[in-house]
Order: sequence, then C-alpha cells, then structure tokens
Amino acid sequence: MINEFGAWLVALNLIAIVGLLLFTQLRPWKVFLGSGCLLYLSGVQSLENVLQGYTNSSLLVLILLYFVSLPLERTTLVRRSIRAIVEGSQWGRTLKLGVFSAAISAFVNNTAVVAATLGPIKRQQKVAPSRLLLPLSYASILGGTVTLIGTSTNLIVNGFVQQAGYPSLGFFEFSAIGLPVLACCLVVIVILAPRSLPQRQASEAAANQEYFLERQVQVDSPMIGRSVQDNGLRSLEKIFLVEILRQHRVIGPVSPQVCLQRDDILVFSGDVSNIDLLDEFSGLATPEHFDDSVRENLVEVIVSPTAGVVGRSIKEVDFRSKFDAAVVAVKRGSERLQGGLGGLRLKAGDSLVLAAGPNFTKRNEATGEFILVGGIESNRLLKRTEESMILGGFAVIVALGAMGFIPLIKGLIVMIGVLLFTRLLTLEDIKARFPFELLVVIAGALGLAQAMFDTGLSDAIGAFAGQHLSGLPPLGALIGVFLLTWLLTELVTNNAAAAIMFPLALAVSSQWGDQYLPFVMAVAFGASASFLSPYGYQTNLMVYSAGNYRIGDYLKFGLPVLLVYAVVAITMIYQHYDL
Repeated sequence: MINEFGAWLVALNLIAIVGLLLFTQLRPWKVFLGSGCLLYLSGVQSLENVLQGYTNSSLLVLILLYFVSLPLERTTLVRRSIRAIVEGSQWGRTLKLGVFSAAISAFVNNTAVVAATLGPIKRQQKVAPSRLLLPLSYASILGGTVTLIGTSTNLIVNGFVQQAGYPSLGFFEFSAIGLPVLACCLVVIVILAPRSLPQRQASEAAANQEYFLERQVQVDSPMIGRSVQDNGLRSLEKIFLVEILRQHRVIGPVSPQVCLQRDDILVFSGDVSNIDLLDEFSGLATPEHFDDSVRENLVEVIVSPTAGVVGRSIKEVDFRSKFDAAVVAVKRGSERLQGGLGGLRLKAGDSLVLAAGPNFTKRNEATGEFILVGGIESNRLLKRTEESMILGGFAVIVALGAMGFIPLIKGLIVMIGVLLFTRLLTLEDIKARFPFELLVVIAGALGLAQAMFDTGLSDAIGAFAGQHLSGLPPLGALIGVFLLTWLLTELVTNNAAAAIMFPLALAVSSQWGDQYLPFVMAVAFGASASFLSPYGYQTNLMVYSAGNYRIGDYLKFGLPVLLVYAVVAITMIYQHYDL
C-alpha cells in the first residue's frame, strides 16, 4: 500500500540529493546525513529504521576490510613486485602491472592497492610514471569488480539486495561478468598505453615543472628596490618566477624591470629538488619560516579524497599546529595554479611537498588526510615475518569466507583483534583512518532505499515503468540502467550513484517478474565504470597529480576502455542471467 505523503516526500528527497550532489560543492556525507534527518523528523522513518543502515552486515564488512587494509599498505610485497614489473617492454610492463594490481584488488580495497603502489612506481627511474599510473588505476577498478569484496560498490549493492529481502550475493557472484570484463579491458589497456599515454616525466625537469612554491621578501632584504633582473631571478635553473603578489595586487607575467618591495610574495614554478637555489638569496624566506632541521625533511604527499582539508585554504588549515608540517610546494595535475600558497584551496588529489617536523607521522590527523608518496613512509614498513603473518592470515580468512566455512565478518573481527594485540594495527590508526564519510553516505543511502520500499515509492516507480516501458525489451532496459548508473558515477561518485540507482533499477526489473539480478549487476558494474575523468573514482583522483595527467588523458585513454567495458559487461549480464 502506498503512503502518498511519504512517497512524495521521499521522491522530493531523492531529487534534492541528486541536485545537491550535481550542482553544489556540498560533501556527499552531509547530503545523505541531511536526508536521513529529514526522513526521521518528517515521520517517514522511525529512528530504528534510520539507524538500521549503520548495522547492515555488508557495510560492517566494508569497514572491517578497510581496517585490515591499513597494515597491508605497509608491506614490502608491492615494492618488491614493482621492481620486477618495470623490467621489459612497455607492453610487458603494462600487462604485468595490470595483472598484479587487478589480482590484489579482487580481494583488497582497490584504493589501498593504489596507495601502496603509487609511491614505488613514482620513485623508480626506468619508465615514466605517467605510462603506468593510469593503467594501475584502471586495472585496480577492473579487479575490484571480480569478487564481492573487491570494491565498496559491490558490498554496498549487496547490502541493498539484503535490505530488499533477497538472499545475499555469493562471494564469486560477480566473477562470471567481472572476469571477461577484466580480460577484455586489459587487452585494450596493454595495446593503448604505449600509444595513448604521455611520457611527461622523461626528465626530472618535465616531471616537476608545475610545482607551485613561494618566497617572501623580508623587511631588511638587500633585494628591495632592485629589479627582478638585477637580483638574478631571471636566470634560475629549473625554477621560474611567474607572479609577484603585492598587497592585494597580482603582477604577472613578471617583467625583468619590476622592482621588488618589502613583503612582496614571489611565486615560482619549477623543480622542488632545486629549492636550495632560492635559499642563496639573502632576505628571501618562506612565509612560515620553518627552520633548517625541518627543511631537510621534505615529504611528498597526496591529499586523500576523504580528507577534511579538501575545500579549505592552506592558511585556514594551519598545517603547523595541526600536522607539524609546512607546505613548501603544491601541484595539481598539469593545471597552472595562480595566487599565493596561503589562499590556495586544496582539492582531493593535490600533490603537496611538506617540510615535516618530527611529529608529523605521529599526528592522527596526518595519517588520515594524506597518502604518503615519498620520504618518511619507508620508516613504517613491516618486517618480513609481520608481513607474512598479515598476508597469510588475510588469505586464510578470505578463503574460508568464500567457501562458506565461516562468515567473512567473523573472520575479519578475529583478524583485527590479532592485529590490535600484536600492535600491527593500533587504535590510533583506526581513529585516524576511520572512514566516517563513507559510513554516513552508505548508511544514509540504505535508509533512503528502505524508505522507498516502505512508502511504496518503489512500487509506484515499477508501475510507471510497466506502463511506459512495456514495449522496451529487457536488453534495452538493462542498457538504460547501466548507462544512467555510469553517468551518475562520473558526476557524483560510485557509491552515491549505486545508492540512487538501486531502488530505481529494482523497480524497473519488476515488469519482468523476479528477474532482479541482471539489473542489480547493471547497477554494480555501471557504478564501477569510471574511466573518463579523475573525479568519479578515488583511484583515478589519486594518480591525477602523481602522473602529471590532464583531463584529456583520461578521455583519450579511458573512452576505448569504457566502450569495451560496457559492451562486455552488458553482454555477459544478459547472457549469464538469460534475461
């Protein structure tokens, strides 16, 4: 029976969620939290129903897998493997990297796989990282589609399935579609990577050309009153003066005849490995004035997609007190940045060079906000015995769970208990890296889906679909669900897309009886089909600045992958489930 008031309110809620995610800068967790509060305050859902999403078994498995993956990021397996992967031809490297990252991503969160692999690839000298990092991201996405636990999307879709009253999806339910998709897309990646991807890091100068750094002219500087040319700022090797910030005015491009004044901020672009050149100028200092001992400990990090600093300026964040670090330089893909460092608003995927103090890695906030690419991360590597214990234990738990001997959630709880007891995982690690935003988004989405079922909105959508799509063949409806889910993924991220589309897909499927699984799979695979931009999927964003990519690189390389992915996925879903 349809609750008309509740159904209309939930429908408006759903429309508002899509609009806010598409047209505002609001973080998804705030949107879904607000949705849950509205459903409760309006009486559409009880408090018990709102909170029920937070105890969904698939969501709990996802959170536990996230905790288990934290020590896995510190193993040396990836670093040893990368040394073997970069040997041989470009095609051979891409194939080995694709198989390696896809195989691990089938069982470990693909974000953790890319985080652990990104640094070693960037530091090796045999091949330009821009030739490897985008294939790494795509292969990890593809590998995640193969099993139930390979990606958060699959787990969340399984949570929706259970909530709708259907049996849980099997561990290898996705494999019949995921493996052919992986194999076909890997062929495309291996063939296109040498031809489509740039080699922007063929030299160190090219690699770091777009780093953004600054110095301030001090009150007693002998450079005051002298021109840029007379001060020798036009002939620096690998570092270029691009702007001068003078009070509230920006001078750029900078003429050689411009005379410097006190408190001028000089904005440079170039290679941070040559930062010592700027230290030779008397009266130039960093705005934060970090001392020599800190200056010697430069660390490269990437702003995490879930970081709280996203959207805030460097000055607002106060890196000194919050992280015991100072921002030395910033890079955002190949984008040309403007203005001073202090006013620059950070984005997910930004590459930062930090002058890190001794307490940088001890601050819980730093661990959760940044992905360490170079510098002090090597101090956190596990010993071989610890690594063997973690990898072996995880393999046993996954195998037992896949074969149905013990529920996966129980095995993960036991493993986390062992990791905490042995101090390979600490409560500080859990607090620092707790995926709060992911938890709220998914729990809120589960609550919204339940409200659609409870109010009868799903039945109404199904009836509407039956009336207006009755002439559409099942394959046409399947393609429609897949494409709409993919479009939302590129616009509002994968988990939000799955949350929005699942109830709609289930309603559409009702016109063909109990054939819900093909449409569930269309949502799952459509939500993972993010290959055209750095913003739809976390791993794509993580490699954006590290590979010095441009948006066009994703389009050129990702479009053929997307087309093959879509054709193979839809074909396999249609044939496997005999729709």
